[in-house]
Amino acid sequence: MICESCGREADEVRHCTICKKVLCMDCVRYLVVKKKTIYKEYEDSIPVCKDCLPKTKLKKRLADIVREVLGD
Repeated sequence: MICESCGREADEVRHCTICKKVLCMDCVRYLVVKKKTIYKEYEDSIPVCKDCLPKTKLKKRLADIVREVLGD
């Protein structure tokens, strides 16, 4: 399969949990999330791409807000 982030062919791939992109093992990042069940709360790591990291998404949203307020 071909990684959608870097374009290389990879044998072992993961899928981004948020946007479902195919990622090679070099491009995958992991995000720790808290999951809650009936009996306990625990932390789990989910695979995400670089574009779906919270810091990247926040910067993109901030740029959109500034562009909307100030105009192009």
